[in-house]
Amino acid sequence: MTSTSIDDIADRAGIAKGSVYYNFGSKAGLVEAVLSEHTHLLDEMLEESTRGLTGDARRAAVVTVLLRAVQDHSDAARVMVAEMFRTERSWRESTQQWRAIIHLRLVDDFLAERPDGSQALASAQAAAITGAALTAGLDWLAFNPDEPFERVRDAVLASLGLPVRG
Repeated sequence: MTSTSIDDIADRAGIAKGSVYYNFGSKAGLVEAVLSEHTHLLDEMLEESTRGLTGDARRAAVVTVLLRAVQDHSDAARVMVAEMFRTERSWRESTQQWRAIIHLRLVDDFLAERPDGSQALASAQAAAITGAALTAGLDWLAFNPDEPFERVRDAVLASLGLPVRG
């Protein structure tokens, strides 16, 4: 992302460089818009698929959504994963929002199971599920793209000790 120029972006999109600046102000503005849109889509997918679920069923739904998001929006997922821990980026807020919408579906669920539990531990559990799904999803697309979604999902769920769909 860092080495991609506005000229490269405009050429790839088939538009004038000035259009990128007019609509987004800068490359950072463009990245921010893309991340924001992906975050919104992921939020909608998570809301729909986790509604009414708790415990392992909720966690399995989050894993399924994350894997589907990686499959359907692999470029956005790669950017999110790559940028998550880079603190000097102007779009850090967007990556934090992306992380927060995933954690929202998981942390509260872990805390509900153990009300005396630590917020930090619940956050670590949520991060473990998120990291496993994203890493496995990106690995799948890079090295085994012909493997069916269901087999990858089931392998990740089994690795996390979550129920595998029959």
